[in-house]
Amino acid sequence: MSRVTAKYKKLKRLTAITAITMHLRIFTITITILSSLMLADTSTATVYVYVTPDGSKLITDSRVRKKGFKLERSYNTKPYRSGGARAPYYAKPVKSKYDALIVNMALKYDLEPSFIKAVVHVESAFDQNAVSRAGAMGLMQLMPATAAIYQLKQDHFNPNRNVEVGVQHIKDLMERYNSDKRLSLAAYNAGAGAVSKYNGIPPYAETQNYVKKVMSLYNLYKKEI
Repeated sequence: MSRVTAKYKKLKRLTAITAITMHLRIFTITITILSSLMLADTSTATVYVYVTPDGSKLITDSRVRKKGFKLERSYNTKPYRSGGARAPYYAKPVKSKYDALIVNMALKYDLEPSFIKAVVHVESAFDQNAVSRAGAMGLMQLMPATAAIYQLKQDHFNPNRNVEVGVQHIKDLMERYNSDKRLSLAAYNAGAGAVSKYNGIPPYAETQNYVKKVMSLYNLYKKEI
């Protein structure tokens, strides 16, 4: 074998090794970026509670620098996840980065923020990308058919759109059941048809436990919101 051929083969091997190394670096960078994106949803946020000039409260995730708005308190939220279906259920209040969104959307439709927050807590554990086995999506765990009724046919995981549609649906159920929270929750979980069939909360273990969990958290959140 000539020296030229040997040098050529050696150069070819070095080129191949360099190419493999570059591919590994690109793969590592890609994994890092994807991991960052996946973890973005669990980031923390600061929630501000202001007293407005008329005495009412404004809860927001942005600072307000308007005259007459007094900062009452602020708090930092921490990521919270239920830990999956096998994880134990902890019926305790959670400070979520979606607090401002939940409170203001609830007030927009004349519902109690503490009630809506309890629903989100039980439905998705404040995970905007949550998907159930049945196909329910987002913070409010909307089924595609329910979302479509309120003209939400895409972008189901958008926190603003998801929470608003969920709140609208609960508002309609509250009006249907004369502001009966338990019946409204039962219908939200099992469907209005099931509530009509049994003339009350259906005898489904899942639905009955769901109503109990939400109502328990609702009573706890009332003390905070």
